[in-house]
Amino acid sequence: MTLLNPGANRGTMDVRRPRPFLKLMRAVHKDGTHQPSAIVRGLPPHRSGPLTRKKNAGRATLVYGADRPVAIPGDTVIFTAWIINRSASHLRDVTLVPRSFTNEGMEVLRYTSEPVERDLRIRLLAPGESVMRSFTYLVTDADHIHGGSLVSAMQVHASCRGQVVFDENDAIVSLSGARKDWPFPADRAGLPLKRRKNSEQPVPA
Repeated sequence: MTLLNPGANRGTMDVRRPRPFLKLMRAVHKDGTHQPSAIVRGLPPHRSGPLTRKKNAGRATLVYGADRPVAIPGDTVIFTAWIINRSASHLRDVTLVPRSFTNEGMEVLRYTSEPVERDLRIRLLAPGESVMRSFTYLVTDADHIHGGSLVSAMQVHASCRGQVVFDENDAIVSLSGARKDWPFPADRAGLPLKRRKNSEQPVPA
C-alpha cells in the first residue's frame, strides 16, 4: 500500500510505507545471514534428543553357578541356574539353553543328570518371579588328568513386548585339588616327578 503526500512539489511523488511493514523489513535485514523465508511462526524449537523413550523390553536375568569351587574325581558337582524376571513386564517363552560343557582338554562332557526338555521351557514368567533348574556331573579321572577347570556355559532367552531378551553366564569348577587317594601331599599334586637313584619309585620333584 502506498500513500501520496499532497503537500509535495508538483512533479514529485512521496511514497510512504506503513510502519508495521518497515519494522518487519528492519528486523529481517538486521542480520544479513537471515532470509525472510527463515521466519516461521508457531513451530516449537528444534530438539536434538529423542522426543519419546523406548518401551521397556523387560529383562531376563540368569544367575548360574556350582555348589563347590574345587572338585576331585568321584565328586558330584551340582550346577544351579536361577532365571529371574527383574522387570515390570511379563516374560514369555522363556527357554534355558545349555551352551557348552568342557574340561581343560576341550573334551565335550555330558551332565550326569539334567532336566528334561519340557522343563527347560517356561511359558510365562511374571514380574519378580523366578525358577530354578539343576544339572549334576560326576568328575572323572580323565577330567583330573587334564587339570585346569570344568566350564559349563548356560544361556536363557525369552520374548517380551515383541522383542527377544537374553542373558548368559558360565560356571567354573577348578580341578587343581588333590585326589582323596593321591599318594603325595595336596600341595605337591600336579607337580612333575623325579626318580631317586637306585629306586624304581617316583617321588615328587
